[in-house]
Amino acid sequence: METLTQVPQPVAVMNEAWWNNFIDSTKGFTETVVVPDVLPAAEVQYMNNLVLEVIGELCRFKTNAYGLRVYLDGKQQDGAYLDSSLYPQAPAAGEDITQWSARVFEDKKFGIIINYAEKFSPALAQLLTSLLQPLLQSTGLPLDGMHTTTFIGNYGYTPLGIHQDHDGGNVIHFHLGPGGKIMYNWDAAEYEKLPGAKQNNTDVAPMLPYAQQYPFKTGDLYYMPWNKYHIGFSDELSVGVTVWFDNHSKSDVLNNILESFKRQYVDMADLTLTSPETGPDGFTGFAHVESMLKLDERLEGLSFHDVLEEVYKEVMQTQASNGGWRAQPLSREQAHGYNENEYMHLQGKQVRLASPFHLYPVHVEKTDQLLVFSRASKIEIRYHAGFVSMVEQLNSGEVLAADELLNYLPVEWPVEAGLYFLSLIYNKRGIDIV
Repeated sequence: METLTQVPQPVAVMNEAWWNNFIDSTKGFTETVVVPDVLPAAEVQYMNNLVLEVIGELCRFKTNAYGLRVYLDGKQQDGAYLDSSLYPQAPAAGEDITQWSARVFEDKKFGIIINYAEKFSPALAQLLTSLLQPLLQSTGLPLDGMHTTTFIGNYGYTPLGIHQDHDGGNVIHFHLGPGGKIMYNWDAAEYEKLPGAKQNNTDVAPMLPYAQQYPFKTGDLYYMPWNKYHIGFSDELSVGVTVWFDNHSKSDVLNNILESFKRQYVDMADLTLTSPETGPDGFTGFAHVESMLKLDERLEGLSFHDVLEEVYKEVMQTQASNGGWRAQPLSREQAHGYNENEYMHLQGKQVRLASPFHLYPVHVEKTDQLLVFSRASKIEIRYHAGFVSMVEQLNSGEVLAADELLNYLPVEWPVEAGLYFLSLIYNKRGIDIV
């Protein structure tokens, strides 16, 4: 049975005062800075081990669906390379990043870019959330959430070339070494005046005299606002875990809400062929569209504006329950084949909230439902105040006996009802067994 992952305490210095000073030094997230010696050696090693854990999971699932890219000598490799040369080479027990990369890539110049590492390592998500929580308390959650991109390699200049990131995607880079890195920045207006300037410009040398250089080493933190043109240089093996604050455009946020609406309330798998509209006055063809809607009782009868607002609230609650991360972690069912309907194993166990995450209960009075947002998932169950009390106790962060939590439910209820509720949360990684 999977048990609680032990996560080191976050760096003591990165408290609210530290982050407020960081905001001041970046002039409100508008200027590039390097903050030296943020991560102590033990935490650097731990985070490097978690990066290897992510690589191991990607090899186990044999997936690049979330943005895994591998470059050799500056050229991106295809799926056949991943199948033959990466996925079979999962990190071995006790292997560090230097040993693994030497075994897999030998003396080649290589680069690996991994998006959404936090999805594949619960411990990495917990650690980064602990580090960033004081910052989020000051700034609030980005409307499009957060995600990570991890850079690994000795590839020289970033294979993407000189480029500008997506609008509003500010980035914090935790550098894990062992080698250092140099980031070159250009102010957008100045760069765009240069001969040959373009997005994803791989002709780097002529541009370097006009750049600002930001070298950093193991344990340093590098911050860069979204609107800087930039490129990195890593001639020695280095690892960097970057966190993106996705304060994207309003149209991006709306698109995210509409996508959430489609996933939850539209049967996009319905491939029934349509018939022609009968006339300009009848509009009978709308029946085809209407039949695909799966609005539940609490949304039925609401205006389009109010439906959008409800979906927006759900998106924000899912992200808040996940510490601001946009991507759901792998459920225990996805990762280990856990069956949430086999819940009796929780009887007699001790459980604890997957801190620093929280559970968000919402009582929908119209349908008498309880929605519990847990790690970017929405759990739906028939409302009872006892379930809310269970959630409130779990949110205390204390180690709790599962059997005692069941005492909040009516005595006439079978223990299975409460254990099933805990199993739903456990599957979504909202709680751990201690």
